[in-house]
Amino acid sequence: MIRTARGRTDAGAGPRAAAPRPTVMQDVTPPPHDRPVEPGGNLAWYAGRRRLALTAALAILSGLLLSAAFPPLELDRLAWVALVPILLAPPPAGWGRRLAAGYLLGLAHYLTSLAWLNTIGFAAGTLLALVCAAFPALWYLGGEAFADTLAGRRPAARPDGRLNRPRPAAVLALDGWRLALYILFVPALWVGLEWLRGWVFTGFPWNQLGVSQWQRLGLLRLTQWTGVYGISGALVLVSVTVARLGGVAVQSFRTGIRRPFPWPVVPGLILLVPVAGLAVRPSRLPPPARTLRIAAVQGNLPQCRDYRPEQLDEALRVYAQLTRAAAAGKPDLIVWPETAVPAALLFDETYARVFADLVRDTHTPMLFGTLHYQPAPEAGPDTPPQVFNSVFLSDSDGRIVEAYHKIHRVPFGEYVPFGRYLPWLVDLIGMGRDLTPGSDYTLFRLPADTLAGVNICFEDAFPDISRQFVRRGAGLLLTLTNDAWYAESSGPRQHMIHAVLRAVENRRPLLRSGNNSDTGLILPDGEVRGLLADPVTGHRFVRGCRTYEVPVWDDPGTTFYTRHGDVFAESATALAGAGLAAAVVRALRHKRRLRDLAAATPAG
Repeated sequence: MIRTARGRTDAGAGPRAAAPRPTVMQDVTPPPHDRPVEPGGNLAWYAGRRRLALTAALAILSGLLLSAAFPPLELDRLAWVALVPILLAPPPAGWGRRLAAGYLLGLAHYLTSLAWLNTIGFAAGTLLALVCAAFPALWYLGGEAFADTLAGRRPAARPDGRLNRPRPAAVLALDGWRLALYILFVPALWVGLEWLRGWVFTGFPWNQLGVSQWQRLGLLRLTQWTGVYGISGALVLVSVTVARLGGVAVQSFRTGIRRPFPWPVVPGLILLVPVAGLAVRPSRLPPPARTLRIAAVQGNLPQCRDYRPEQLDEALRVYAQLTRAAAAGKPDLIVWPETAVPAALLFDETYARVFADLVRDTHTPMLFGTLHYQPAPEAGPDTPPQVFNSVFLSDSDGRIVEAYHKIHRVPFGEYVPFGRYLPWLVDLIGMGRDLTPGSDYTLFRLPADTLAGVNICFEDAFPDISRQFVRRGAGLLLTLTNDAWYAESSGPRQHMIHAVLRAVENRRPLLRSGNNSDTGLILPDGEVRGLLADPVTGHRFVRGCRTYEVPVWDDPGTTFYTRHGDVFAESATALAGAGLAAAVVRALRHKRRLRDLAAATPAG
């Protein structure tokens, strides 16, 4: 209803006043302030859900970008900016939602990058991804908590139960020395969690972020001081810096207001200067003192948990035939991969007879993987023997002169953690084996007076194992592995690139012998040479053999990393721990202040 008020004029009151404008009155009654508003009409409710959806989408995008940097795509440049989306995402309110956002980041990464593990059954890759995703979740939660501490912000929940106003991402909200500290803290926290992942619950240091740069030979030299963790830290540092600079540029474009250059990013840029110098400077190796001719045999045989006699006969036939072909080139040593033949040499008559005939015909030393049994210490009459995953070295007459027993077993593949107390877990996902770990870092004395340390299977994913071999005098590293369990997936390729880091960290050549793929030589500077492949198609999953001229140096020296280990990672962990402790102390103080305020407020 609209009512119009007409104005009056007074003829005797001097100049005539202008008539007032019509007044429009609306018959609308505002709702009382205490009336509840339905969520469907609450714009803040909608905005909150949209922010959560945006954060979730950006977290998933970062996880997928991380996976794209590794095989099978190997778009390694994406690793430098993979974390930018999650760093620019609007942080959700509350630690639970932040933890969930970080967990989404981890799930998107590990579900895709570890999908190849599902080929062995019981959704192994999915189950492992559920565990590994906890580390990116803690990284995101810790970064946001530290940002709140720097900014002096109150927790998301206020005493009246309402939420504080949404805030921008920490990388955009902070400035000055606070931003500088944040830029240094976030990479340190990532490195610390990556290092912890390498040994917590026996460790799974697979696909550390720095491994994605395995083809950047200049950059790889950084690992001789910091290990692979130095490259991981540099990648995260670049992501944080790009997020800040890119965010400022976008804000300036959207608002039309030119913002000054964020000078607090300079400390991070300074730290990147030596990294850039290594990346652009070519690596040069001195000429070796001599070369060692090593023939590697790749049988490319399918795997099964329980082999049958015909499978044993097939393995013996294939490896005997390929070995005789390799011996025609007069190598100094012939290498077989891990458990090339599915039997124990010293306890299987058929295997022992074929091997004796082979050595007699080739008259060449051999290094090969095999199962091995020996009585348990203080064993009783009913005590089963110990079973080892081993590497043997035989001389040219077939005598076993040295043995190494695998130190780091594969969880659920070679033993079941807590299997003695959880027999149902053994029945569910065990592979029927409970191997005994070795304890000695055995060095093999190869021809040309070369000392060698051997990684069995995924031992080369653990930096300290190769480091211990070199500290004890190894001039050559080898990896003997059986990745045929994972068929023609990206798993063998992902495994191979870890060996590149071990060669560079310790400045030693590394010869890799695989059962089904990626047999080749890695030089001390990280260059991969002579991957065994089909000469026509380039297919890596082939059956064949190849002889490698392995360089040997008399006095190659030791790197800082070989001598001192993970000093960089440990320092980053300590720095991150100090920042997290400050965040926890502040949160506890704030909680105590709220509790004291509530106690001092009269009821009603």
